[in-house]
Amino acid sequence: MKTSIFLEKLQEELEENQVLTLDTRLKDLENYDSISLLSVIAFVDENFDKKIDSDQFKDIEKVSDIVEIIGKENFED
Repeated sequence: MKTSIFLEKLQEELEENQVLTLDTRLKDLENYDSISLLSVIAFVDENFDKKIDSDQFKDIEKVSDIVEIIGKENFED
């Protein structure tokens, strides 16, 4: 998946008005809460067939952390 498409879909999933970048800190987003994180986990599972476990879960701070978990090989620029 193209990184730009991923960012757009993630923005929609989080129902954010702010444009997301790889450097976006999730906790800085206005609508980000525990429900949003569950949406991100479901989004990653649905689109990339990747499970985010509890150890990874607590380390997610930025959008780039999600990309790392999914695997950079799943993205194209």
